[in-house]
Amino acid sequence: MSILSEIYEGWKNYLFENPEVEEEAKNRMKICVECEKFRTNQTCEMCGCFMPAKVRSKQSHCPENKWKSMS
Repeated sequence: MSILSEIYEGWKNYLFENPEVEEEAKNRMKICVECEKFRTNQTCEMCGCFMPAKVRSKQSHCPENKWKSMS
């Protein structure tokens, strides 16, 4: 999957809640919020992504390897 596909999937699942990914997205977001790289504007210092959308992309992963893709 291309990076654009990952971004699209994350934003789609963020804007239109997908029950299939919500539980894992919440678990991922907990990890992000506790990370020293998490910024107050909800972006990641490492990748620059808006994390509420990124955690909802099944194919995305943490650049710090704190969580993996869902598939």
